[in-house]
Amino acid sequence: MKKILFSLALIVSAMLFSGCTLTKHLTYFQNIDSVNLAQGEMRPHITIKPNDELTINVTSVTPEAAAPFNFNASSVNSGSYMGSTGSIYTYIVDKDGMINFPVLGKIKVQGKTRPEVEDYIAELIQPYFSAKEKPVVKVRISNFKVTVMGAIGTRVLTVQNERMSIIEAIAQCGDLNIYGKRPNILLIREDAKGEKTTARFNINDANILNSPYYFLEQNDIIYVEPHKMQARSADVNSYTFWAPLTSMVFSLATMVIAITKW
Repeated sequence: MKKILFSLALIVSAMLFSGCTLTKHLTYFQNIDSVNLAQGEMRPHITIKPNDELTINVTSVTPEAAAPFNFNASSVNSGSYMGSTGSIYTYIVDKDGMINFPVLGKIKVQGKTRPEVEDYIAELIQPYFSAKEKPVVKVRISNFKVTVMGAIGTRVLTVQNERMSIIEAIAQCGDLNIYGKRPNILLIREDAKGEKTTARFNINDANILNSPYYFLEQNDIIYVEPHKMQARSADVNSYTFWAPLTSMVFSLATMVIAITKW
């Protein structure tokens, strides 16, 4: 009888230990109370890169004055755009960081933020307007996308407001499954020269909120590495949250039965 009670105690202890281990594995920002979040970057500074696609629209109180700076279907004669969204054409930034803008010709936008490009173009076109008229330039990066893949599924996310954190990207994909390695998430980023850099995150650690890579940039790739159990499985969907615990309980139960027969 003592052997049976001892074996049952082992089962309960193993289940409690496994539950604590799983909780620790799944809990995000575990040390958040001890992390100084004031030092984190509040707003990402997204800069224009080659191959970015920009939609640019110029408006003014006199529409006729702004018209030469906006492409329309009858005035398309340049290869610096790829198509249209309504009446606004998309300019492709070339390998030298330039776009071919109406009237102005080639202008360099690489390395500038979207607001900086707006101010830059507004300054360049101001001489074509009356002194009292201030043209308004609106620029948007229309191909701002990030790719998420691995033990989270595979999705390409479109970023509408040029601001997405790695946590927001994960949330939009429905969170990591239980087999995703939370302490070792990989980010792959390509710079303006086409060179790739990598960074790794531990989302169990609240220090991720202060990381210089916390906010994503256009064309970033996030890869969530699976644990060995999922990597070896031919059918990932066959696993459930309680599968490891169930296996452990059956094993220990078998041991108890064997002990009772002694």
